[in-house]
Amino acid sequence: MSDEPRRVYITLGKKSYAILTRLDERRFARVTQIAKESLEGIDSSNEQEERLLLACFKLAFSIESAEGRIRQMIGESDPS
Repeated sequence: MSDEPRRVYITLGKKSYAILTRLDERRFARVTQIAKESLEGIDSSNEQEERLLLACFKLAFSIESAEGRIRQMIGESDPS
């Protein structure tokens, strides 16, 4: 990561956004790819806000599932 943020533009769904990031170009490209993939399969006729919310839940579910698999691999029990 860089110390100084830079302004980048990203299009997700139906809109473009200007954001500041400290991520290097390679990592930012990967994060952008993951964000765009999270919108795949979500009905594009839905409002932008709803699509982004559903993508957020899709990502959260992926993280939670990965955490569970990691816990299983290292032999920890599920905290829930």
